Amino acid sequence: MSEIARRVWHEPAVFIGLLASIALAVITLATGDPWDTATIAGVAAPLVSALGIRELVTPTGGKPES
Repeated sequence: MSEIARRVWHEPAVFIGLLASIALAVITLATGDPWDTATIAGVAAPLVSALGIRELVTPTGGKPES
C-alpha cells in the first residue's frame, strides 16, 4: 500500500486517477446504483489505468532519432 501512496504523491496521473475513482464511487453511492462487477470495474478503472500508464510514457533514456 505504501507504494501506491508514494506514486499518488509523486505522479500526477495517479493522483488524477485516484480523484476520478473517488468521484465515480461518490456518484455511484449518491445515485443508489447496485454494486455489481461492472460498477466496481468502472470505479477502479481510472486508478488502475493511471498506475499502469507510467511505464508506457516514461522515456527509456536513449537519444531520440534524427
